[in-house]
Amino acid sequence: MTKALLSSLLLLVLVLGLTACSEPFIVFSGGSLSGEEVLAPADWSELESIDTMQLETRPADPYSVNIWATGIGRDLYVGTGPDGTRWSEYMTEDPKVRFRVNDTVYRLLARPVTDPEERQRVARAYVDKYDLDTDENWVMDALIFRLDRP
Repeated sequence: MTKALLSSLLLLVLVLGLTACSEPFIVFSGGSLSGEEVLAPADWSELESIDTMQLETRPADPYSVNIWATGIGRDLYVGTGPDGTRWSEYMTEDPKVRFRVNDTVYRLLARPVTDPEERQRVARAYVDKYDLDTDENWVMDALIFRLDRP
């Protein structure tokens, strides 16, 4: 077997393996999230020590991604660029989401955040948690969603 053929086969196996996963993998989206479903906590402060969590959208055909999120007391927030993403479109169409922290999954409802004061609090929380540049904070122009308890 030639080296080129062996490399091609290895790449094919890797791609097939990644697409067969239902969980999001690094930058690749996944399907339904696994884990124990529980009620949302009264306070999301546990998120301060966790950089990346998982968000599942589109319940009829689950689509999940790795995501940054921040908690401010009892409220949980996720954001994306001003033009949105596939998952933000899915949340706009159907606000039912599942959110996973470690092995725990929460059923929540995504609500767009439009209030300027609330958006400012979320942007500051992202700066503090992820050490973002205050002057170039992408969250200021982001689509922001609050993930509420149903």
